[in-house]
Amino acid sequence: MEPASALPNISSNSSGAGSAPHSPAATGLILLAALSVLLATLVGNALVVVAISTSRALQAPQNLFLVSLASADILVAILVLPFSLANEVMGYWYFGGLWCSLYLALDVLLCTASIGHLCAISLDRYWAVTRAARLNLRRSPRRVKAMIGAVWAAAALVALPPLLRPRPAGRECQLSQETCPSLE
Repeated sequence: MEPASALPNISSNSSGAGSAPHSPAATGLILLAALSVLLATLVGNALVVVAISTSRALQAPQNLFLVSLASADILVAILVLPFSLANEVMGYWYFGGLWCSLYLALDVLLCTASIGHLCAISLDRYWAVTRAARLNLRRSPRRVKAMIGAVWAAAALVALPPLLRPRPAGRECQLSQETCPSLE
């Protein structure tokens, strides 16, 4: 077995701009897979929003969680996935330091919001089973909207640090891998 220092770093995307990080066949497969995921994400979540918006039977307060979750996922597909795909295929960050900071903040914001919505939906479903009578009396669009607002606010607080950290206009754009940044 070779020592770890002798193994090539295949996960790094900091290869030179002149060389492609993947073979043409691998690049084609990556593009096909990623574009399929992107299209499925857009279409599937748009259908959720349209169904809830147009069907009177689906306009219950708890379905506002689904609309907000679908909206977060649509924004991931539009604002994050294309740049992640370009970064992966090209092997370097092409879009500059400012967009890198915004891209990282949006990535963290939207993914955290998506996870937060899943937690809020789970909590709402738990309450619906364990406290059915009380929940139906207290669940209102206003309360559901307040919970959705709390999810987005918490996600925004988590996403703020990437915006505060200046990024050089380099060829790499990723969140810090440090577990405890130095205080220097």
